[in-house]
Amino acid sequence: MTGAQTSLPRRQLDRMLKGMTFQQQLGITMAIGVFCLALFSSVGSAWQGSQQVRENLIQQSLRIAASLAGQSQLALLSGSPENANDAVAATLAFPDVLRVEVCKPNGGVLLAKGVAAAGPADKSVQVPASSRESYLESETEEAWRFVAPVWTVRSATPFEVVAPTDEFLGYVVVVLSKATLGRMVANIFMVNILSSFFFAAVFLVAIRLLSARLTRPLDKLSAAMSRAEQGEVQVRTTVEGPRDIQTMSLAFNRMIAALQERGEELGRHKDHLEELVRERTNELQRAKERAEVASQAKSDFLARMSHELRTPLNAIMGYAQILKMDRTLTDRQLNCLNTIHGSGEHLLMLIVDILDLSQIEAGKTELRLSPVDPRALLSMLDDIIRIKAAEKGLTFVAQGDEHLPHALLVDEKRLRQVLLNLLSNAVKFTQSGIVSLSMTLVGQDPAGQQARIRFEVRDSGVGIRPEDQQRVFEPFEQAGDSRSRAAGTGLGLAISRQLVRLMGSELHLHSEMGAGSQFWFELLLPLADRAEREAAPAPHVLGYEGARKRVLIVDDVAANRQMLNELLLALGFDTQEAVHGQDALDKMQAAWPDLVLMDLAMPVMDGLEAMRRIRASELGKALPIIALSANASHAHRDQALEAGATLFMSKPFENAVLLGHLGRCLSLIWLQEVSPDQQV
Repeated sequence: MTGAQTSLPRRQLDRMLKGMTFQQQLGITMAIGVFCLALFSSVGSAWQGSQQVRENLIQQSLRIAASLAGQSQLALLSGSPENANDAVAATLAFPDVLRVEVCKPNGGVLLAKGVAAAGPADKSVQVPASSRESYLESETEEAWRFVAPVWTVRSATPFEVVAPTDEFLGYVVVVLSKATLGRMVANIFMVNILSSFFFAAVFLVAIRLLSARLTRPLDKLSAAMSRAEQGEVQVRTTVEGPRDIQTMSLAFNRMIAALQERGEELGRHKDHLEELVRERTNELQRAKERAEVASQAKSDFLARMSHELRTPLNAIMGYAQILKMDRTLTDRQLNCLNTIHGSGEHLLMLIVDILDLSQIEAGKTELRLSPVDPRALLSMLDDIIRIKAAEKGLTFVAQGDEHLPHALLVDEKRLRQVLLNLLSNAVKFTQSGIVSLSMTLVGQDPAGQQARIRFEVRDSGVGIRPEDQQRVFEPFEQAGDSRSRAAGTGLGLAISRQLVRLMGSELHLHSEMGAGSQFWFELLLPLADRAEREAAPAPHVLGYEGARKRVLIVDDVAANRQMLNELLLALGFDTQEAVHGQDALDKMQAAWPDLVLMDLAMPVMDGLEAMRRIRASELGKALPIIALSANASHAHRDQALEAGATLFMSKPFENAVLLGHLGRCLSLIWLQEVSPDQQV
């Protein structure tokens, strides 16, 4: 059978399961398992009982045959069948005895009574010469045939010179029916299966009651989702049940509230848009416009959700970095803070991946070229990945061609994002062995203006099956076992392929099961002057030289203001806080700051309008303003710079980056902690 033929029943099963509720799937699964267990246990118990009953019946029959043999000695010695009539009649009176034969040594029948068809009377029996006990001679589906030899037992007397020997007189044949065995086996089986199925039914009823109790909150949540799907905007679900279901219910309620707000806003725009469409376009154009509105709504929703998620994440990561600056922390406290910070970075990466995918699909991603030293990029990636590889006991090798140019024009952020995605996947799916990154100069044009660079990531991991090698590039798809798949959104390779295509190339894959994977792409990049890198301050900054600087912190979120306030006060800055743009303008009238940290999204007056008004004043033209926003798109960056921002930073940010911007804007000389190995 082909792969398509074998996957057809699987797809049918998937469709059937998707049409069933969780409680139904759980009930069917438990019912099948319990009844199979009951059936197998009943069959096994019946088989064991039937073997014991069979053995008992055979032993009983052997004793009957032996008894008949003992009572047939006189008849065989005298050759008179009348002497065995009573013994044969008594034997036939036993249950299931079908036929009895008393036979001479040569096989001749002295006396035979019973059902002839049950055992052939003319069948000769070869009794072993040494046989003195009864035995099972043959067996059919309906009956057993037992044989018992008949011997004379003579006692020695003082009048005989030679000791007497026993004489073989003949044998008896007893044929017994298996009817009793069949009835007892059937009874055993019925009793076992009825009792097993009874207890299975009781167990299933208990499981159903328990599952109904557990799935009741899910049913309510599902009903609320169905009402929301039908267009009801006021729907809310009850927060109850286990903690994880309560979390889902709370998230659903928040999502519906956010969607309701967006829906009202979209509804207002839709009315105006539909009027404009009816006046100016035909039916085809209207359909196109509606599709564009839907795409824009999705992008706006993702951007807003990114903003809402980045805002609390900014405080989490900021405070984690502030606490890590405390030199009195114990190892356990530092490990906990590193875990918080690392988890925040992982969450930020997931948020960025989702927003990047949305922007790529909407065609809004633009490349920002800048001079990049490929060797410096390779070294930076080496520092990041080597730590992750060492945690898993892997060997990481970073190789750069000695002929690589000193500087290339490329979007460093996007190129670094692609390589980090590929390297992170390689480390995640490799349990032992090597992960490597290589940058190779493939070719250069004769004029020396462009160079073709090959970027290649290899690993010795589990590999990717041929049927999965195209699927892994699809959004939200992953290969590997469940433990690997659990850590990530499945967007890394999809975003990497789109970014590589945006840079004018194609991401290639070669993999074999058990032999690892290889990802590579080639970029034709313009040459540039050597990139100048600005060094950020070391993590442990104690302060700065010179007079105290005043920094105005403008943010409507108190946690963000408090976090920045604690960071700057610890470094020797004087700080002042404002809750929105108008409040900032009022505070600046009383005391002019040396620098402003300006959030963009605020009530009353947003940061964009506040920066425009500051730049409109004579003193404000030279004032350094660093714009802060949880919206990290290029459009928000451009809006901030056009409104007058000196620099733009997206939340959450690394404290070292903020200190680097402060140092450049205020021309500061940082006082940094000297490590013991640097002391003379």
